[in-house]
Amino acid sequence: MAQSHNDSDLKRLVVVSNRLPVVLSPDDNDGWNVQPGAGGLITALAPVLRNRGGMWIGWPGTQADDKVREALDNAADGTGYTLNAVDLPDSIIEGYYQGFANEVIWPLFHDMLSRCNFQPHYWHDYLAANRIFASTVAESTKTQDYVWIHDYHLMNVAEQLKSIGVRRRTGFFLHIPFPPLDIFLRLPWRFQILRALLEFDLVGFQTARDTRNFIHCVRNLTPEVEISRSRGSFSVSHGDHVTRAGTFPIGID
Repeated sequence: MAQSHNDSDLKRLVVVSNRLPVVLSPDDNDGWNVQPGAGGLITALAPVLRNRGGMWIGWPGTQADDKVREALDNAADGTGYTLNAVDLPDSIIEGYYQGFANEVIWPLFHDMLSRCNFQPHYWHDYLAANRIFASTVAESTKTQDYVWIHDYHLMNVAEQLKSIGVRRRTGFFLHIPFPPLDIFLRLPWRFQILRALLEFDLVGFQTARDTRNFIHCVRNLTPEVEISRSRGSFSVSHGDHVTRAGTFPIGID
């Protein structure tokens, strides 16, 4: 997707989520109809991008070919921000989305251990999907942009950006609870997930309890870090990187 280079693009807000804020359906002319999506994330963030401009990166729900990209460009015309489609191969979508995201992280983080299905290939598909999201971010953004990544589907994106040598200012917001240590310990990939989250510059949670749970897990599972607290948020220093963790209830202006 071609990017403009005027002054308004110098410090864009780039929202990244599993799905784009639109729904695509085939039309009668071998093309696509594009309708606005629904949900709390879209309701909260679409007005922000409309007011200040920027980009929304996400999976369109189908193969991101030229016709899909053309339909998204047309749908974004006049909204004040662009839509950029992530092209996920069919071979990893089920393991990434239905598998790791919805049969591992979602039930575990909601303390529904009996519903968890810890299949090793789910983790590999999750990493592969996050790597593709990271590549799309790297190709579509500039160093000055702020990349705001959302929810449990994409916890590994900042680490994947680092692995390909791309530096971006990144924030992450978790829209579900973060579990206490005794629950989080049940996750076979607990160390990998924690270290991946600590690659973000800012990690946000809905409640103070979620933030405390996260810090408690970091303190117990990554003892090499240094943790300090100031004005209600936490700073986690590890190597030459500092991650700030705080509570930001969505829905409050």
